[in-house]
Formats: sequence, C-alpha cells, structure tokens
Amino acid sequence: MAASGAPLPRCDASGQSFYLTRYTGPAATGTPPTAILDLATAPATGAVAIAPIWSGAAAPTVSAREIGLTPPNPPLPAGASVAGGMGKDGYIYTMRAVDGDNNWDTSPAAGWGSAAGGGWRSHTRYYEMLRYGRNGVDNLGIVSGLGTYQTDPTDPSTLVSGAIDLRLGPNFNAADIDPVTGIMYLANFQTGGALNRVFKIDVTQTPPLYVGTLNLASNIPGAQSGDFAIDASGQWAYGIATTGNVITGTSVSYRFNLSSGAVETLAAVSPAPFNSPYGAAARLPNATDKLAFYGLGTRIMSIPAGTVGPSQSTAGATSGDAAACLPKLTATLVCTPDALVDAAGNISNCTVTLDQAAPAGGMAIALTPPAANPRYTSSCGSSIVVAAGQTTASCSITATPNTTPGDGDVTAALALATPAATDDYVLGTPSAAEVRIRNDDVDIPITPVVNLSCTPSSLVDAAGQVSTCIINLSEPAPAGGSSISLSPPPGSSRYTSSCTSPVLVAAGATQSNCTITATPNTVIGDGSVSALLQLLAGPGYTLGPDSQASVQVNDDDLPIDVGDAKRVPTLSAWALALMGMLLAAEGALFARKRHQG
Repeated sequence: MAASGAPLPRCDASGQSFYLTRYTGPAATGTPPTAILDLATAPATGAVAIAPIWSGAAAPTVSAREIGLTPPNPPLPAGASVAGGMGKDGYIYTMRAVDGDNNWDTSPAAGWGSAAGGGWRSHTRYYEMLRYGRNGVDNLGIVSGLGTYQTDPTDPSTLVSGAIDLRLGPNFNAADIDPVTGIMYLANFQTGGALNRVFKIDVTQTPPLYVGTLNLASNIPGAQSGDFAIDASGQWAYGIATTGNVITGTSVSYRFNLSSGAVETLAAVSPAPFNSPYGAAARLPNATDKLAFYGLGTRIMSIPAGTVGPSQSTAGATSGDAAACLPKLTATLVCTPDALVDAAGNISNCTVTLDQAAPAGGMAIALTPPAANPRYTSSCGSSIVVAAGQTTASCSITATPNTTPGDGDVTAALALATPAATDDYVLGTPSAAEVRIRNDDVDIPITPVVNLSCTPSSLVDAAGQVSTCIINLSEPAPAGGSSISLSPPPGSSRYTSSCTSPVLVAAGATQSNCTITATPNTVIGDGSVSALLQLLAGPGYTLGPDSQASVQVNDDDLPIDVGDAKRVPTLSAWALALMGMLLAAEGALFARKRHQG
C-alpha cells in the first residue's frame, strides 16, 4: 500500500466537519515546511474541535532536481501544501508548497547564466501533486502539462512547456475539486500570481494531468485571495478576497462560475480581527448552503449570498488549507425471497447496498449473521465487503432439503450490525431481514372408509321407540372435520329422523350419529313402514360395504278377539208394541188417581 494508506475517514452528514491542513513554515533555510492534518468540527457557536489525523508526514521528492543553498544538497521531502481539495475517492489531492527550503537557487557563485546559478530553470517542486490519506502522504509527481521547466538548466532545448511558469514562485494557494466531475480547479490568487486564470487538473491520472485553463471574465476582486471552495452542485467557486493591507484594507466575498468564468462580487466581509487572507476553504457535509473558511479562526459562509458569520476560535498555523469531508455512506439490507421451503434449490439472496460506490480498498460492512440451525445454511458471516467502485455485495441463506413431515417452520434473521463511530457508513432502512424456512413435507393422508349402522333395526309405533344410526370413519377426521353426504329417510308420518345431509364428523373424531324415532299411534291395521338411510359418495372418504341401513317401524295396534261370548236376546216387533200399550195404560191410570184425590 502507498504511504498515504486508506482513504480519509468520512463524516457524519449532520456535522459541520472539514479537513484542515495547518501549514508551518521552516525554521531555517534548507528545511522543508511541514503540515498537520486534522479533522475540524465547527459547532453552531464556540471553538472549533480538532481531531488529529497525522502530523509532519512527508514523502520523498520526485523532482528532477532539488536545489539547496549550495547545490547539490540532499532532496528535501514533500509534505506541506496550501492548495488542495477532496477527491471523489476519499483522498485529498494538493499541490506541494515551497517556502524557505530554497525554492530557487540564490547562490551567487556563478551568476544567473551558469549551471550553478541557473538551477532555478529546472525547478519543478511547485508542480508536484501530493495525496493525503489516513496514514500519510504520497508524492504523485509533476502534474503533466501544468508548469514550464527545463530538464537541464544549461540547455534551453530541454524546455518542457506548461500552462504557467512558477519556477520562481509563488506557491499555488487556492484549489478545490469539483464534487461532480472530480476535476481539480487550481489557482495562484496572490501577489505575483495569475488572478484571472484557474487551471484544471485530472487527479485520477498517473501522473496527474493538466486538462485546460478556465479564463475568468475578470480578475478576482482585490489584490489577492486565499482559498476557494466549490459548491455541492459543481457550478460556482466561492472565496474571500482582500485589498492586501491587513490593517487598513477591506475584504469581500466573491464567486466565479466553473463553466463561463463569470466573476461576481458578493458581500463585504468584516475583519476578524484583520483583513488577512483565508488560506483554507471547504464544503460542509451537513448543508449545501454552507462553506467553512479558515484564517485566524473559522468562519461559516452562507451561499449564494456570500455573507460570513463570526470567527470561531481554531488552532493556529502559519497558513493553512482545507478540504471537504465526504459524508458517510448509507448501507441497507434486503433478502429476496423472504420465504423458502425445505426442498432443494431454495435460496434467498441477501444484498447489502451502499448509496455510493465503495472507496478504494472496498468497504467492510459488519453483520449480525443468522443463528446456526440444521434447517438452513448461510454464507453470511460477521462482515461482508463491498468491492471498490461497487455499490452492492451479497450473501445467501439456503434451506436444507428434507422430507420430514411436521418439523415446522424456522426463521433465519440477518441484520447489519451497528457500526462504530469511526466507520465510514451509517445504517439506512431497512437494515435487517428475516427469511422464513417453511416445512413442505406433510403426512400422506389416509382416506377414511365410511360405514353406516342403525341399532335397533326394528321399532314399533309406540312411545320411546328410537333407533340410533352411527356414521363411522376408519380414520380420525382431519383438521376441519369430515363432511359426509347421505340420503336421509323419506318423509313419513310413521317416524321422524334427525339424519340430514351432510353429517359432520368433528376433527379427530371417528363417528357421528343421528336418530330415527317411531311416531306413537293406536291405529289398528296401519301396517309397517321402512326408513331407509343411505351414504353417498363424496370427497375425502370412500364408502365401505355398509353404506346403507334400514329401520322397520311396525304396527302394534291389533283388533280384539271375541272368542265364546254369548249373544244378548232382543224383543220382537209385536212384543215391543204390546209393551208400549201396557205402559200407556199404566200412565193413564196414574193420572186419574191424581185428579180424583
């Protein structure tokens, strides 16, 4: 791995955080400047918090020539910068700063025209690009096509053409990377620099490549500017310019358009406490309308108006630079399908998705894997890696095939584990998934055989004469019961019946019953009748050999047998007439006696 290590940590999207490079000039000639890289977080009010990333990291120079006070001196390591921006890959790309480490040869030994005195002609350190990562610095070398220099200070024919000649300085002091295109916009907005030109660099090339110049419609306002920051849409770069006098001068915010080069003056900026340039500027992850500027303190600019808030105390430095902190990625989890059966080929794919492509080196996402269970296997472990440049990674949950009936259902639960505060992602929704493994193995049902019997099979037409008819299954009825169709006895005045169709045999039971009841009567000679009950074929059962039954209702009312009884004698017609005459005479006599008396 390169000396820079992994990409820089990402920031929570809710905070006002940015990367701050605090530049320290050298204490003596021949000593390179150094830089401290911090993660700065500005609260709504009050002092800015600083979290160190590294201090004084450096990389070997790749310049063709290092120039000392009395050449040749050992190459001086590169590490300091005051002009850079955050790349889309999570690294800061920044131009090397030269200050006091003999940025060009001042030796009077042989005059300007000699090889000794003209070493400045081959000076290339201003054109070197550095890359800042979590562990330190890489020197990516001279930006191809950016600067003019000679490979041999004594031979003009070795001239390498470039967009700007900075062999005698000053440093590039303003830069940012377009968050949309990934192109760096680089400027020298200070006394002696080009106040109306911005150079475009493709930092993804090896070595980095100059790809064009943005010619501004006018110079930026004032005599010089510090750093600028590009808005989240990649349309405008915002900065603060000053007239140049820190005591009596004035400062103003401005912006220039990355497409047209138009320059606009925005708002006056009050001293804090001086009108010194703001060497650092960066986008903030929590709001697209806020930028951070660092000078003697940190101030928050509101865009597009360009108004600047009060200064917030921040650790100091000789100068500085800033870069945006990329917001943390958001991870989600989905398993498809979410239900399986315990048969071959039943697999659920569980996919972790990031809302942005994973950075260089990939991104490991912590998982809480499913508990071990013989009913399934899983390739989902304690973490899963989304490869660099990709947005998804998958693992699987596979049902274990079996033919065991009644082993029930189980659930395989998978979740994204809560990330540490230092991780570069947060959890989105959904962050957990459950896969149900269902039992598809059921007992082969045995079709019950149905038989019918009625006991007793003969009744008489008297009170209390009842026959019980039993519908009997050879197997217990299944869940929900068994519905048995039958043909009930025909209607008759000689009996009643509770046997109706269908008859339900309750779940788990093997029989149900109904009754045929004789109707009591005393009618002589009404004969006998038969009540026929018959089972009918239907789903879920078969008919047995006894599928019908008959109940006989017999007449028990018989005539009286007279046997040897004697006849009663009767009077003839003449006898009856004589009896009538006698009775009439007796009545007349009785009436006469009553009259005489």
